[in-house]
Amino acid sequence: MKRLIAYAASAMALAVATPLAAQEESAPSAEEIDQEIQALGGLFGDIFGTADPLTPDQEARVPVAQSVVLKLFPEGTYAKMMNETLAPMMDGIMGNVAGTPAITLIELTGLPPSQLSDLDEAQLEEAVGLLDPNASARNAEIAKVTIEMISGIVEQIEPSYRAGLARAYAVRFTEAELVDLDAYFGTPVGRKYAGESFLIFADPQVMSAMNEMMPAMMEQMPAMMGGIGEIAQNYPKGRTFSQLSAEEQDKLAQLLGTTLENLAANEPARDDEPMNEEQEWVEEESAS
Repeated sequence: MKRLIAYAASAMALAVATPLAAQEESAPSAEEIDQEIQALGGLFGDIFGTADPLTPDQEARVPVAQSVVLKLFPEGTYAKMMNETLAPMMDGIMGNVAGTPAITLIELTGLPPSQLSDLDEAQLEEAVGLLDPNASARNAEIAKVTIEMISGIVEQIEPSYRAGLARAYAVRFTEAELVDLDAYFGTPVGRKYAGESFLIFADPQVMSAMNEMMPAMMEQMPAMMGGIGEIAQNYPKGRTFSQLSAEEQDKLAQLLGTTLENLAANEPARDDEPMNEEQEWVEEESAS
């Protein structure tokens, strides 16, 4: 279990270090990025499953359902949600996680958190200023670009989401119920409720109340991780390339359409391999 925590911490450090590493290594071309995105889309395209086709009666209810959904989810809802609620929240995420002086120092110095815990904010910021005076500006730019990219994505998928909502309403409500809903959402109070119904779930008042969940979640975390660890012990771990027989290696290469050399070169590290220094101090911190 401690090894799992070590790898999780390593992954976090890698994520934080990515902007810095990108300065030293050549960035992939737009064509290469597009190819990888398309490949991922092919691998995970069915992650949410496929909906059952509508019955003729349900299909007949779609037009009135579309009228209801257009009131509940008018054009520009996602953009409004991003500007009013998600953008400030993402600013906080970038400022409080990726952009904290402590995280920046851990990435730049390799020191474990325990050696930085006694420093106050002013000391941390001054140390960051020596090592990386552009940290704040860089994180602000990253936050801005991230928000712009997500905004563009959600605006593109909004019509498809609205069409899916219409089909869902056509399945879950009768025609008479949809007519009643459409009439209600045409009234002043109904129109106001419909326009705010989706936005209210991301309202700062709601999101701040979610903070109350954190203590309960953290209290249950040890038991949850322990339970996951017990389950993992009941099953053998997945094998990597070198643990396969020669016949299995040949079959794997054939199935994946690649070479044995490529599979060997890209084989991930196993849990039974020695930890690096970063993983070692995370292991020590977990045990203390």
